[in-house]
Amino acid sequence: MVEVRVRDAFAISVVIGLMVTVMGSMMAFFATGMDEDGIMPSLRTGFVLGLGVSTVVLIFALARVRNHAVKGQAREVARAAEVAALREEMSHLSDETDGAWDVGGRIRRERGVLTFDMHGLDAPMAADATEKLLGIRGRLQRVRIVTGRGEILHEKSADPGIRPAVLQRLRIGAEEVDWQVLEKAGSITLRPMGVAPTNVQRARRFAIFVVPMCTVMGFTFRDLAGSNLEEQGLAFGIVAGVLLTALLSSYRDRSG
Repeated sequence: MVEVRVRDAFAISVVIGLMVTVMGSMMAFFATGMDEDGIMPSLRTGFVLGLGVSTVVLIFALARVRNHAVKGQAREVARAAEVAALREEMSHLSDETDGAWDVGGRIRRERGVLTFDMHGLDAPMAADATEKLLGIRGRLQRVRIVTGRGEILHEKSADPGIRPAVLQRLRIGAEEVDWQVLEKAGSITLRPMGVAPTNVQRARRFAIFVVPMCTVMGFTFRDLAGSNLEEQGLAFGIVAGVLLTALLSSYRDRSG
């Protein structure tokens, strides 16, 4: 996982703000009938929209950077504990395969993700390992299971029965332990469905974002509505801002 720093947060917010400014200005200009007198109001609309979006993105990015900085050391300890827990639970597979399946090499972290490589196992072993994996869900977060593509492509290909056996077991038990199954070619990722925010967190997020969001949306739709429907456009934008803020406030934490 790539580390995002404060400088990156500002850069991302500026780039997104510029993109929204350009797009917003163009949309406002088209909405006014591409009249020459509408150029400056359109630019103003785009600027307000871009500034608002850039501010919201910056707040989110800085909060994320701060959260990662505070929890960085604890996160590394937790990640090491995850690897140790999974290796301990799957250590019997080395004996069952007469050492052909090395628990130290097959269970590892790749680009920050806990990886369980099933190459070297057969279908029954893989199904049993998946059952045990579900059993220790409380000690794990995101897990990537390398199953192979389910077909023999070369001499080092995994047993083609592994993938269907693992998927069959996951379809039964993954959702019960709050894991979302993401299938990819050659692997299966188990992603936590996320921790729902508390009512206090929802209220705090709503209080932070409702003013800038409603301001941006209100002015944008007011200008898009034209001089005859300014009040209706403003009201619609404010309502839309409240709804979008409510959706943002319900964001589920998937950082695990």
